[in-house]
Amino acid sequence: MPLTTQEKERTRYHMGYMQVQPAAAIQFGMPRPVETAFLIELAMNNLLEEACDRVRKILCILDGVECRLVSVQPNLAADQLGDLKVRADAPDALEREYGRWALRLADILGVPLYPYSTRFRNITGGGVGSIPVRG
Repeated sequence: MPLTTQEKERTRYHMGYMQVQPAAAIQFGMPRPVETAFLIELAMNNLLEEACDRVRKILCILDGVECRLVSVQPNLAADQLGDLKVRADAPDALEREYGRWALRLADILGVPLYPYSTRFRNITGGGVGSIPVRG
């Protein structure tokens, strides 16, 4: 069964692609770079039926990691609660895990993560293309 409209939306979201119509991709009077947006749409529409279940599984994993990122926020205020010591790098570790699974989704679709997404700066080096830029 092909991906549903909601699954396509989740795929765009988890790969960092914008969720706007192409005409709305103008920011401060300047066109917002969306040159790779057609690639993800084409890939989702041409996804092999056998791969749809794997994509759905990865989308669920990404949803779960994102939920854990939200749930760890209250823990950022304390290092220790009684004998329980909170892992200080938990959000960063979850972000790395999120990136790992997003890259797997990108591999299945044969589409790059959206190069202008701030979500993947740690993966892309903060730059666009092949030139890493320190942030």
